[in-house]
This record gives sequence, structure tokens and C-alpha cells, in this order.
Amino acid sequence: MPIPFKVNNIAALQTFQFLRFLCFLVISIYFTKVPLSETAIGDWEMLLYISGALSYFWVTGIMQSFLPLAQRSLAFVQHKRMDGKSPELYNAFILLLLFSIAFALLILLIYSAGPEEGSKIPYPFLLVVYFILSNTTPLIEHIYLLQNKSLHIFWYGIISTFLQILAVCIPVMAGWGLEAAIWGLIGMNFLRFLWLIRMLYRYAEFKLSVPFILNNLYVGYPIMFSALLSGSTQYLDGLVATIAFDKEKFAIFRYGCKELPFVVMMTSGLHNALIPRFSVKKDIPAVLKEIKVKSLRLMHILFPLSIFVMMLSKWLYGKILFNESFYRSADVFMVYQLMIISRIVFPQTILIGMKKTKVLMRAAIIEVALNIPTSLFFVQYYGVVGIALGSGLIHIVEKFVLIGYVYRHLKIPPRDYIAWNWYVFYSVLIGIMFILIDHRIIYIL
Repeated sequence: MPIPFKVNNIAALQTFQFLRFLCFLVISIYFTKVPLSETAIGDWEMLLYISGALSYFWVTGIMQSFLPLAQRSLAFVQHKRMDGKSPELYNAFILLLLFSIAFALLILLIYSAGPEEGSKIPYPFLLVVYFILSNTTPLIEHIYLLQNKSLHIFWYGIISTFLQILAVCIPVMAGWGLEAAIWGLIGMNFLRFLWLIRMLYRYAEFKLSVPFILNNLYVGYPIMFSALLSGSTQYLDGLVATIAFDKEKFAIFRYGCKELPFVVMMTSGLHNALIPRFSVKKDIPAVLKEIKVKSLRLMHILFPLSIFVMMLSKWLYGKILFNESFYRSADVFMVYQLMIISRIVFPQTILIGMKKTKVLMRAAIIEVALNIPTSLFFVQYYGVVGIALGSGLIHIVEKFVLIGYVYRHLKIPPRDYIAWNWYVFYSVLIGIMFILIDHRIIYIL
């Protein structure tokens, strides 16, 4: 008798995050093997950086504030209506679309400001089209999440990732150049956009609700501001890199500033899947225990894996994945593996779930106030690696500020949601191993 394939929401979102990372990693590897020129690769990385930097904070804020609001509203709607359609989904789409158009116009404004500013934006009109399409479609996986269709998230991630890799790589393989690859990227995101419209017709009630939009913005603006300031680490670091380096060195930095995909996948998936669970107050102790148990499980997997990958980093970057031009990227990559120390704990999940989002904004102000000057200081001595060093140190400090707030103001001690002894052990271990690997005392190949 065949065993049915099952996957829960957490695993599905973790897989989706991994596939998203894998998609652009495969494309990056392919571009160095074709090879494209370092200038063309720099243009590609700059296009992705601009799109991400101008959208990550508000997409994060809208979607993470939307989840707990929609969870309660959907339960009410499904009780009252036979078709289960929700106006909240439609209004979230409108909010994403308005923000996408507004920031797309900002890109065009910067491009038209003058030759110095415009020259930093590669393929500006293609970027604008991609920007609008790609920043509305994150609603797809969140609709599946709210509908508890975890298997749909899984297969949507696999199919869309495979098609996007083909859409970008085949034009380069055919010799049509980078511009054709960008058109392929746009085409795939247009298909995603059409799929989103289809889902809205199925699950959403097309009824504009200004109060819901304002409520979504009210709950979400501290998350937006926090993400804007902290810059999801890589975006803020990318800003420093654009100041400090030319396009070629910027590409070297961008190829290195990648966390281990399993770390991002599993921690982000766990974070996003547990946020809606805080909507019922009596369930909070059980959710805290679940965070502790599942984060410990992740520690046992991700810390050893991160250490092993650190040992392989030089070999992977110089010989296997890329080429010798990106050998220096391995040092940046190795520093980024230390980010697991801050990613594996989840005070932000508690704060967002309980709608205490303003503290995220305050913590982010502290982080950005220290991050940029610290990174600029280290870059004088360590080059591209200095940005990662400064950012890593400050990011860990920010997470401990949040842990302190949760303990002091919400009366939730760290031991309720962090396996503290194991966390300290693994954090110290990876720090020691980093020093030994960095000094080439321990390494593989």
C-alpha cells in the first residue's frame, strides 16, 4: 500500500525559502561557468540588490502583520460565509500593488535624476517591470498557508523554481546575453502574477476595505521600519558595499554574502509558520514550548552543518561552485555562517505574534546606528570581509536586545523558548571553529 506524501506548513515554508535561495544560487553559479563578464555579473547582482533593498522591508512588514490579522478574520469569514472568501486577501494584494508601483516610480525618478545616479541602475525599465511583478507574488504562499494547503506550497516552490532557472539560463546558453536573461526572469514572474490573480478569484472577496488596510499598516509599519533599518543584514551590507567598492568588487562581495540556505530556510519557515499561532492567547505557553523544542532540533542540525561548510568554503568557492576570480568571496561567506547565532533564537516571533512590533523598530534603530559605521571601520582593515564582520557582530547584539525586552516587559524568560545550555555550547563552538578555520589550523581540502 503506497504511503501518502505529507508535509506540514512549517516544513513547506522552510522548503520554499530554500528553493528561493537555491534558484538564484544556481543562476549565479551558471553565470560564472558560461562565463559572463564580471561587469555583466555585477549588473545582474546590482539589479537583484536594488529590487530587494527597495522592497524587502515593506513586503516583510505587510505580510508578517497580515498573517495574525487574517488568521482571525478568515476564521470569522469562514464561519459566516459558505464560500469562505475573504476581503482581507484582496486588500493585502491592493496594498502590495500600491507599494510596488510607488517604489517602481521611485526607481525611475532616481534614474532620471542625472547620469551619476542613473548609471548605478542597470536596465532600469526592465527592473521596474520585474519589481512590480515580483513584489506582489509573495502573497501566493501566504494564501496557501492561511488555507492550510502545505502541499501546495511545496509543489508551487518546486515548479516555479525549476521554471525560473530555465527562463534565466536558457537565453544566456543561447548566447543572447544578460538582457535576454532578465526578460526571462520577468516572464516567469508574470506567470506567477497570473497565478496570483487566479488564486484571488478563488479565495478573495473583491471588496476594498480602507479600515483593514490602515490596520494592516498600523500593525506592520514598525516591522517595515525595523526591516528597513536592519536591512535584512545583506541589504544593509550591500549599501555599504556600493559605497566602498566598484561593480567588480561588489559582485565578489555579493557572491560571498550568502548564509547557508538550510539556515535561512528552516529558521524563516519556523518563524513565519508560528506567528499566526499567537492569535489565541491561551495557546501562547504551548507555542513557546514548540519554539523551544523545534529550535533545539534545528540547533543539532544547523550548527554542525554550518561548521562543516565553513571548512569547505575555500574549496567550494575557488574550485567547485564558481571560479578563482571569486576566491575572496569565500572569506565573506565564512563570516556569514556566524549569523546562525542570531537566527536560531526567536524573540522576534513572539513580539510580532503578540503585536509588540514597535520594539523591533527601536532595536533596529540601535542596530543601524552601529552597523554602518562599524562595517565602514572594519572595511579599512579587512576589505570586503570587514563588512560581514561588522554586520555579524551588531546583528547578534540586536537579537540579545530583543531577548532582554521579551524577558523584562513580557515576563517571558529566555529558558521558556530557548534551549539555553545547548545554545551557549553551540555558539561558543562555532566561534572557536571559525577562528581555527580562519587561521587555517583546521580545514578540509
